[in-house]
Amino acid sequence: MTDDEFTLMLKQHEWLLYHVGYTFAKGDEEALRDLYQEMVCNLWSSRDKYRGDCSPKSWMYRVALNTAISLWRKEVRQPRVVPLPEEMEQWLRDEPADPLRDELYRLIDLLPKADKALIYMYIDGASEVEIATVMGITTTAVGVRIHRIKQKLKKLNDE
Repeated sequence: MTDDEFTLMLKQHEWLLYHVGYTFAKGDEEALRDLYQEMVCNLWSSRDKYRGDCSPKSWMYRVALNTAISLWRKEVRQPRVVPLPEEMEQWLRDEPADPLRDELYRLIDLLPKADKALIYMYIDGASEVEIATVMGITTTAVGVRIHRIKQKLKKLNDE
């Protein structure tokens, strides 16, 4: 994969890195930036290993989730402050406020980490097959878990 192809793929799917990062950073902006940088570094270092067996989006989800889960398991919080490029900062500032989205994120934040990751992939439009591939479970299990997560979110919203 060339540097230009990697940059294009990252620009096309960087939103998913933020979704995964948001799940694990729990609203801590500095932790989100650190996790985002770690995910990009892991994607960059493994770009030559990407064989194209799955979609770039699925590959990025897998690397991002594995990065986030690994850091979470180790509970390594060594902040490395490296500012985002100004262009990315501007994208973050330009995102309009949406109270429904914010409430959905708040409710999702109450879920266990694996459920968060799965529901974010579902919200982002990933197919059950893609989710199953990334999560390492069957497509049937994906459907069942999505249904159960929706029930949990509805119950949390009703409370």
